[in-house]
Amino acid sequence: MPDKTEAARQLAAAHYQVEAGITQIFRITRVADVELRPDEPIKLLEVNRYSIPSGIMPLHFDAAPGCGIHFPSVIVEVTPDEFHKIQSQELKLPEGWTVGDLLSKPDGDHNE
Repeated sequence: MPDKTEAARQLAAAHYQVEAGITQIFRITRVADVELRPDEPIKLLEVNRYSIPSGIMPLHFDAAPGCGIHFPSVIVEVTPDEFHKIQSQELKLPEGWTVGDLLSKPDGDHNE
């Protein structure tokens, strides 16, 4: 079973493949020790140019071991404009959540 970091990469890669409008996907993180808990969901912030502006609406999903995802997940999809508002703190993620590392598109990441 992949660790949570690898599972997040796999989940992001799958989302890049099925959603043509996604331009960037970032991990959303909390305090490190919370992220290490197996019941803490993988949290992704997806910037989608085809999305409709709707603010921060986390969507929760159960683990899907049959699809290779062994952790629950939370997806927050935003428009590019909403992402800029998150960066400028005009739009806020839930308390304690921060934008983490960029998960590159599989065809754009030649370092792995």
